[in-house]
Amino acid sequence: MNDINNLKKELDIKIHALFKDNQAYLDYLLQTKKNFLYRYLETSTDKDIKIVSSNEKTLLAQSYESNMGDAFKIADAEVKEGIKNLAKSVPREQKPQVQYSLKTTLEELRGDNGKIVIESKINWGFPEFNDSKGNFKKKQVVFEYHDPNVFRKELALKFEEACELFN
Repeated sequence: MNDINNLKKELDIKIHALFKDNQAYLDYLLQTKKNFLYRYLETSTDKDIKIVSSNEKTLLAQSYESNMGDAFKIADAEVKEGIKNLAKSVPREQKPQVQYSLKTTLEELRGDNGKIVIESKINWGFPEFNDSKGNFKKKQVVFEYHDPNVFRKELALKFEEACELFN
């Protein structure tokens, strides 16, 4: 039993050393987010999606799905109905698309303490994708942590929770 406790303490020390500054947290967050972009936002036309910074605290990635059959695979009833209406109302010649996005807002990202808001969104308001028209659905997950172990263990789970919208 003592060996297990010693191993846990060693691992804890290593993790704290790994996450020694804000840059380490940001690097880990970006690496984790890129994995989710690959899994959930890549489409038949949008590959190698880039993360853009709209301001110093917001990281956004977007993609577009032009294959209505693939877009229609999303299980959420409200999204499915919106995509169905899009496909019915916009002729194929106009190449209708659905917009997917994954936004991360770093409300606080400091050492052993932080708050991150992860938001996934599907927008079927082609062609302008204007949110004011209500042709979208989003899911927001708030992740607060007070320890680098929690950050490392739970960040991917929080991204997964937000990305459930894309299933």
